[in-house]
Amino acid sequence: MHFKPRLACVLSMLLALLMTQSAVAQEPPKKVIEQTVTEALEVLRNQALKSDSKQRLQKLREVADKTFDWSAMAQSSLGAPWRQLNEGQRKEFVDVFKELLAQRYMNDLDRFQGSEELTVGNAEQQADIAIVKTTLLTASREQIPINYTLRLHSGKWRAEDVSIEGVSLVNHYRKTFSRFLANKSFADLLQQLKNKLGPGSSPAPT
Repeated sequence: MHFKPRLACVLSMLLALLMTQSAVAQEPPKKVIEQTVTEALEVLRNQALKSDSKQRLQKLREVADKTFDWSAMAQSSLGAPWRQLNEGQRKEFVDVFKELLAQRYMNDLDRFQGSEELTVGNAEQQADIAIVKTTLLTASREQIPINYTLRLHSGKWRAEDVSIEGVSLVNHYRKTFSRFLANKSFADLLQQLKNKLGPGSSPAPT
């Protein structure tokens, strides 16, 4: 007498599971990076945006926000001191860290000539971690390896680190922050990062 309700429940659970697996399968790590690269190159090659650096950066941020987990990157870059921060401090650090990355690479983007190419290789995947290897071919025909580390979270792959020519962005900042915090406080570090943003700059909210 209770067979049909139980069967309906089982079928519903199975359908939900299949839908979740399908959603994940539709956006594998390689596809995530391919879409991000395509959208970023479209922005960089847009002549209407070339003379408007502020709008250009905003468009690139919108592309990056869909792929990068800024909170995870900031947490990994800060390391152990992250656990001692309250929610307000964490949010402020993420906002400042994200803005710092944006400003740091803006000069590199301004040198973009439009003839650059970026090829995306296959993903090396283990459980919920994947590394997608890409190669940037510059205007001078120099090949630069750029690898993205992604983690599967809530059914979506998000980038948590970028390695350029074998140098991890997260590891670079973790070492830099660790040296600074050896004899300075977190408040000192945060102020130092804000100073690097320059006068009149304010972190974009996450």
